[in-house]
Amino acid sequence: MSRSGPAVLLEDYGAGPRLAELEAAPPGPGEILVEVEAATVCGTDVHIARGTFARLARLPLVMGHEGCGRIVELGPGARADAAGAPLALGDLIVWAHNWCGACYYCAVARQPTLCANTMGYGWGPYGGRLNGTFSRYLHVAAASRVLRVPGGVSPALASSSTCALRTVMHALDRLPPIRFGHTAVVLGAGPVGLYAAAAATAAGAHQTVLIGAPANRLAAAESWGLTARIDIDGTSPAERVEAVRQLTSGRGADLVLECAGPPGAFSEGVEMVRKGGTLMVIGQAHGELVPVDTTGLKVRQITVASTLSADISHFRDALCFLERHGQRFGFSRAMASETYPLERVGEALDAMAAGREIKPVIDPKLTDRQ
Repeated sequence: MSRSGPAVLLEDYGAGPRLAELEAAPPGPGEILVEVEAATVCGTDVHIARGTFARLARLPLVMGHEGCGRIVELGPGARADAAGAPLALGDLIVWAHNWCGACYYCAVARQPTLCANTMGYGWGPYGGRLNGTFSRYLHVAAASRVLRVPGGVSPALASSSTCALRTVMHALDRLPPIRFGHTAVVLGAGPVGLYAAAAATAAGAHQTVLIGAPANRLAAAESWGLTARIDIDGTSPAERVEAVRQLTSGRGADLVLECAGPPGAFSEGVEMVRKGGTLMVIGQAHGELVPVDTTGLKVRQITVASTLSADISHFRDALCFLERHGQRFGFSRAMASETYPLERVGEALDAMAAGREIKPVIDPKLTDRQ
């Protein structure tokens, strides 16, 4: 059965994204065709639209890399999700990037997020397969692993977990467990930072400090029981470092999760972490060189780790976290912002870029009702 529907196509950075009617061909072997229930906007989508990642993205492309959808057609051989649950028409699923499974990083190093052969959803190129979530339909590649979404998790919330939260889960997987006596500092109050603060708190950190801006994003975590929420708009880096030291008897944080992005966040994180502590780099994506006192890192025996993307195990951790803790943290209110039809994707991207909203939601089916 042949289908077609609207999709947000980016063909030229100067012209920007446009709405196009694209055919959704029947799925091939191992593929799954889904109707996108919800897609969410990430800061990365803003960068892709502006050409910041022109060396990585391949035009033309269907925009959007966060999303979840309902199965409308299963290709030959697509029978179960990554947890072994059988798949059926109408199931709400999420999907990981299509790591090849055969390169050195996938097969030997067992680090699929470093796969040499993948081209993730929302990064292009569009060549007849709908591989971006800002679209009515999407082809889930045969190499992608999928998971059914738990019944208590909304499509918008599930979508928000497919980048921000699964990346946090990957970061925590690369670290020793958070201990009950630990102080965790999160730099950045965007979706990644908010999810990181919630995850550190749920993991049992004695103190969790969230540092970022704007004020509306900090306010989203008001009821989470965090030790402190510090607005960078009204404080200097030195004041923020001193605030962390005062909370830790002068030592600094056991763990700093950098989820902010700007170069200065890395330097600030180094100053905040205690001797022997760990700085986990999640948000840095600016392409600039940051000066580092390597002697100071050695003398203070600081561990610097980093992470990128996630594999399907981290998607499962993210969904389980939402199912178990979603109500506790009020994620449906905190993480899902205004809902936009595909025609207004430009407005959603602008709202994300300006920090007016935490996680704009795209509902491709709104197009049919206007």
